[in-house]
Amino acid sequence: MNKISQSNDKMDLILYCPLWGMEEFSVSEALAKIKDAGYHGAEIALDPKKDDIVVIRELFDGKGLRMIAQHPFASGNSPEKYRKDYITKLEQIAKIRPDKINCHTGKDYYSVDNNLRIIEAAEVIAAKNGIEVTHEIHRGRFSFSSALISEYIRRFPDIKLTADFSHWCVVSESLLEDQEDIIHKTVPHCFHIHARVGDGESPQVTHPAAPENQYALQRHTQWWKLIYDQHKKRNQKEYTVTCEFGPVPYLPTLPFTNKPVASQWEINLFMKDYLTKKIAQWNQEKN
Repeated sequence: MNKISQSNDKMDLILYCPLWGMEEFSVSEALAKIKDAGYHGAEIALDPKKDDIVVIRELFDGKGLRMIAQHPFASGNSPEKYRKDYITKLEQIAKIRPDKINCHTGKDYYSVDNNLRIIEAAEVIAAKNGIEVTHEIHRGRFSFSSALISEYIRRFPDIKLTADFSHWCVVSESLLEDQEDIIHKTVPHCFHIHARVGDGESPQVTHPAAPENQYALQRHTQWWKLIYDQHKKRNQKEYTVTCEFGPVPYLPTLPFTNKPVASQWEINLFMKDYLTKKIAQWNQEKN
């Protein structure tokens, strides 16, 4: 496995590719393409009611790829029914032992108490199975708003998050310039990153390499560096990142054509190379 590491005090960057957007391929074909591109692993959304998750796990192992399982498919027309379905599916996903499970947890319209019951149940499953469970910062979920995250951190100090600050950018219509205190409060709880660049009007810019998007890229990079520094303080050996620019409709399209303005695959490869260089640079910096 190609890891970015010079010595024992350097952190390994572990890069995952999303299977989101690769639906034209079978899972086996998608994993082969991901492997050939030099990723260490892939992140895949799993629904144990529909997917043969044991076979999928075997496909990952057969390709020598690491797995992050995404858990976004819990459903129910009440908080309690949702919680039961969430727990059932999370327990099933945990049995195939991915590197970690990234969850879309709760609802933005549930009460804090209802969402906390789901988060607490997830932590019980994580501890029982010895698997890291993180909760993605995401619109529509308990974590949709930077304004509320402090309350969840206060009431559940051990909460672990997947950092995707692009969602907070859209919700606040900003690049969070006036929310540095909330970012710094959140960073110690971030254990995985979705490297997508958004701005105040969209969760995904047209292309992170475009000159007009450089300020947004810079802002997100600053947040990723804060998380890197926090990992170093905890003596973590790995910094896990999914290069998660998405397909249409996340990816903007040309009017009347539905043709994407750029290639999702190429954008994520750009992010892969960009972060490889950044981590190498950060690893060379003195503490």
